[in-house]
Amino acid sequence: MLTGAGLAILLLASSVINYVISERATELFNTRRAMAREMAVLDQLMHVQKPAAEALNGVLEQVVRESKGTLAWAQMVDREGAVIARSYTAAAPAFTVDYVASRIRERRPVFAVRDTSAGKVVVEAFAIRLPSYTPVASYKSVALKTGPGNMAFVELASFANAGLLAWPVRWTLILGVTTGCALLGALIVLAVRFRAHLSARRVERQMEIASQVQRGLLPAADSSPRDFEVAAEWRPASNVSGDFYDAFDLPQPGAAFVVGDVSGKDVPAAMLASLIQGTAHASDWTRSAADHNAATEQLNRLLCERASQERFASLFWGYFDTPTGLLHYVNCGHCAPLLFRPRSKSILRLSDGGPVLGLLPRARFEQGAERLEQGDLLVLYSDGVIEAANAAGEEFGEHRLIAAVESGMHEEPSHIRDRILRAVREFTGSDVLVDDQTLLAIRYTGESAGVLESQAA
Repeated sequence: MLTGAGLAILLLASSVINYVISERATELFNTRRAMAREMAVLDQLMHVQKPAAEALNGVLEQVVRESKGTLAWAQMVDREGAVIARSYTAAAPAFTVDYVASRIRERRPVFAVRDTSAGKVVVEAFAIRLPSYTPVASYKSVALKTGPGNMAFVELASFANAGLLAWPVRWTLILGVTTGCALLGALIVLAVRFRAHLSARRVERQMEIASQVQRGLLPAADSSPRDFEVAAEWRPASNVSGDFYDAFDLPQPGAAFVVGDVSGKDVPAAMLASLIQGTAHASDWTRSAADHNAATEQLNRLLCERASQERFASLFWGYFDTPTGLLHYVNCGHCAPLLFRPRSKSILRLSDGGPVLGLLPRARFEQGAERLEQGDLLVLYSDGVIEAANAAGEEFGEHRLIAAVESGMHEEPSHIRDRILRAVREFTGSDVLVDDQTLLAIRYTGESAGVLESQAA
């Protein structure tokens, strides 16, 4: 990148330098061409007016005056370097006679650029043939030392004439400057975007790590608590998710099931989800209904105090007590899990509990309970499943979820899980998720309530 910037600056500098050189060369060329025209006028006057030596000053002054400001001065120099005729504004001679003679013999121009109080001037010496009718002596021996007897030189000084540069030169400057600026600008943009790219890559890497950590907090895909078969699917809409779930054995005979949804899908939502999931493992909420309600209220107050106001969470957490065969639960504003009972061909919605967590500091929660029979199926899910919409904006809905379950009620939980998710994809016509989706199909395989009571007796 530094090399590219250097090349861009070099291209800009080269374009400007070439333009300046071309401008000066054009200025010098135009000025010398104008002086050549004035010299032709002087030569014509010398042969038309045939001035005597004492009239040469007037002739030179006439040439300067009629140039209309082009010439600064004019003067004629003899073989000794003395000025024998001059216009009123002439300065000291710029060249020696020997230098002029040698350059003329070599057919090379004699000119130089001088700075004066009136501005920059170009001084050039021209050889002139004196009128042949007049003896050379009458011009005070002005002939060049090595030239014909009637030859002298005239020194003309002209103000610099910039004129206009040819279009190719200007086009080269425009093209070079534009290319250099474009290259430099592109490199600057690239440098800025490259830093943004590196920053984005770091954020992306951090998101990948956060996703790996969050996935690591979930139970293994093939793990199931005692007396249950669990098939779960956790599908985040982005790298991290506000959805979470858990299923684990309790120290006392039984199992716990947790599913929740934190508002949002970004990193703060994932952090809050991890906090709630950790609380489900750390607190003693499975000892009694009173402990369960108290733990829920404590978690709600914690989220109200520590989480931002726009962050809230829905939560369903329940535990199964093996000796009694009861599933105790508190539903905190979550989608009501569905309990399918094949024997009675009934469906129960587990909705007892209270509002979502994190909005009402003084909210109260009440535990609900349902008895499980062998073969019962519990379906836990987040709103990303039933609120998945098709192109027309219609949501999948709870009724389609129930239909997907009932079409294969007695199959393995993994097959039921896959059937529901397949039905959602077919309904929406897309695999792209708008919201996180979490789904658990849980089959109770333990003894029925009557058997448990007889064993306890």
